Amino acid sequence: MKTAFFTLLLTCALVGSASAQKQQSLLAELPGTNEIPAERVEALTRAMATTLHLNEGQYMRLREVNRIKLTRLDEIQWQTRDNVAQQQAETLELQAQYETECSRILSPSQLMALREEQKKDQQPKRDPSMGGVG
Repeated sequence: MKTAFFTLLLTCALVGSASAQKQQSLLAELPGTNEIPAERVEALTRAMATTLHLNEGQYMRLREVNRIKLTRLDEIQWQTRDNVAQQQAETLELQAQYETECSRILSPSQLMALREEQKKDQQPKRDPSMGGVG
């Protein structure tokens, strides 16, 4: 009886593992459908923790919000790769949702600092090789 149960359990585990591997290989063929690497989410959240002086609770909540944002951004880029206008519209909508979630987690001063950082990131970078006023 124990042997039959163990055999059934082992068979279920092997079938489940094979199914998961097949699903993973199918997902690997479709860019934009894989989960965002945890390192990318952690790096973004750590940078924000340093800049915004997050407490542990804020860090945990923001890490999940960042994971969702990066995953959705990847999906948007993949699904709208042939339609720049749609990609920009969906990205702006995602950014608005992200800011709403951040406003639920961060203090007003932290939120203001986050917006300042985002403004810096959006400003065009000067090319130092182009020289000055000529």
